[in-house]
Amino acid sequence: MKVKLLRALARCIAALAVGAALFSVTAASRQVHTTNSRVQKGRAAFYSPALEGHKTACGGRYVASELTTAHRSLPCGTRVRITNTKNGKSVEASVNDWGPTSRNRIVDVSRAVAEKLDFVKQGTATVKIEIVQ
Repeated sequence: MKVKLLRALARCIAALAVGAALFSVTAASRQVHTTNSRVQKGRAAFYSPALEGHKTACGGRYVASELTTAHRSLPCGTRVRITNTKNGKSVEASVNDWGPTSRNRIVDVSRAVAEKLDFVKQGTATVKIEIVQ
């Protein structure tokens, strides 16, 4: 009885691992990278108001009114131009955190950036990111 239960449990764990791997590949494939490594296109979301004042990966504090962003691979202090592909609005922001945690997104932004790009009501937007400096 115990052996059957352990085998069933092992099959469930293996199925979950395969499912998680497939999900990661599917989510990652939604990100579009152009041939120029200085430009990326994908989804963006903005930080929750609950994170106001929390420490960022770069050592500062998150301030919703500042033009900041979180990116997985760009170093702290990198200046980027973020453009909302739907309405063409763009803004320059500074990388001050590591993220986003969701694999469906390429960047998280402060509320100030989301307001300038006009996607606060939608919560997320498709954006193009270009390294400025």
